[in-house]
Amino acid sequence: MAKKEALSSQSLVSINQIKKGIIILKNGSLRSVLEVNGVNLDLKSEDEQNSVLLSWRGLLNRLDFSLETVIHSRRINISPYLNFLQERIAKESNDLLKLQGRDYYNFLQGLIAQNNIMKKKFYVVIPYDPIVIQTKTIISQMGSSFKEILNLTHQAFPKAIFISPEKFNRYRQQLLIRQDNIITNLTRMGLNAHPLTTKELIELFYNLYNPEPFEGESLQLPRELNQ
Repeated sequence: MAKKEALSSQSLVSINQIKKGIIILKNGSLRSVLEVNGVNLDLKSEDEQNSVLLSWRGLLNRLDFSLETVIHSRRINISPYLNFLQERIAKESNDLLKLQGRDYYNFLQGLIAQNNIMKKKFYVVIPYDPIVIQTKTIISQMGSSFKEILNLTHQAFPKAIFISPEKFNRYRQQLLIRQDNIITNLTRMGLNAHPLTTKELIELFYNLYNPEPFEGESLQLPRELNQ
C-alpha cells in the first residue's frame, strides 16, 4: 500500500488568524476566550454553594449556543523569585531579618525540590459559527469549541475559508453580544471574567502547542500582532 503523504504541522493547526481579541478558525468560525477567576466552593456556606451552582445551571439552560470550560495547569518557574530573594538577603543589614530571609529561602528550596508549584487558569470558550449554524443543529456543536481549536481529531486544514473585513466585523459583533451576556451572568455569580486580548491569546496557544517544562509568561510580539 502506498504511504499517505505526511501532513505539514501548519495544516493541522485549525487557527487561521487572531485579531481584535478574536480567534478565526480555518473553517470560518469565530471564538472568544474568557479568563475566569476561580472560586473555592469549600470556603462558602451551603446556601452560597447552592446559589452558585443553581446560577451556573440556569445560565447553561438559557443558552442557545455551545459553551466550553477549560482548565489549564502548568508548572511555575520560581527561579527568578529565588534569585530576587538572594539579592535582598545579601543587601539586608539587619542580622535578624537576614536570618529569617535565609530560613524562608531554604524553606522554598525544600518545597520546590519535593513538589511542583502549579498554576491553574480557568477559561470559557464562546463560539460563533456563521457557516456551521446553517447546516448543523446546536446539539451537534456542543463541546466542540476548544477541541476544534486544538484539532484533537488531527483533521487536516489545507485551505482556510476567506472572511471579508465586513463579514468579520458583523460576525464579531454577534460574538461580542454573546460574550457580554456570559460576562454579565458570571459577574452575578461572583466570578470575575475578562476576554483575552490578541497578545494573551497568542501566548496561551504558544504554551499549549509548545509544552515546555515551564510556561512562558510573556512573548515579544510584533506590534501588528497585538491588534
